[in-house]
Amino acid sequence: MAKQKKKKDPRIELVSIYKKFVNKNGTLPESVKELAHFADMDYTKFRTHFKSLEELEIAIILWYFSCADTLLQADKESQNWEQKDRHAAFLYLLVEQATGDALFLSAFVDEKRKSPSFMSRFAMTLNAQKFSSLHHESKTFEMLGPLSINPKKAALTNHALSVLWFFAIDQSQEKQDTDAFIEKTTDLLFKLTDTCMLTSMFDLGKFMVTRKNNAFSWN
Repeated sequence: MAKQKKKKDPRIELVSIYKKFVNKNGTLPESVKELAHFADMDYTKFRTHFKSLEELEIAIILWYFSCADTLLQADKESQNWEQKDRHAAFLYLLVEQATGDALFLSAFVDEKRKSPSFMSRFAMTLNAQKFSSLHHESKTFEMLGPLSINPKKAALTNHALSVLWFFAIDQSQEKQDTDAFIEKTTDLLFKLTDTCMLTSMFDLGKFMVTRKNNAFSWN
């Protein structure tokens, strides 16, 4: 029996249209209507997959993370690497996914960095994702996991986002500054987060959170 061809996700098509719009016009679309007119597309088709233009814009960046996570998880050898090495590998894969969209990302990031509301919503959405490559279990996770608090995961996730943003504005030859940024900041990140002092701080945080109902309040 012939193998059925996997259907292409229609959301990918909308992401592609958005990128084409930016690359052609040098600016971001201001509305779904403008994007739909550019693609000669029915507005209802867009709303079938995304509730708003901002939701599509968030999905664009999340796609790079999703692809990098899938690739790293497919590498069986990486499962035995130290967490620091796996994180660095994820960052390089993340940049690799974005390389073909360097011009688009430059324009996109330049505009979106001016929007605190977008940056805030995107950061919250990104931190809510469950990418295996950004998962981290340690003593602090054991202490705070039951409280749904994983500060190391948040640190790794936000660090990955900072790398992608740096890559987008990096004008060095062959993006060599991005490589240096990955190596230096990854080393610093793990030195800062893998310390006894930080573990003690998290232990105190756990104590305070579990006792919050008994804490004094004017309310």
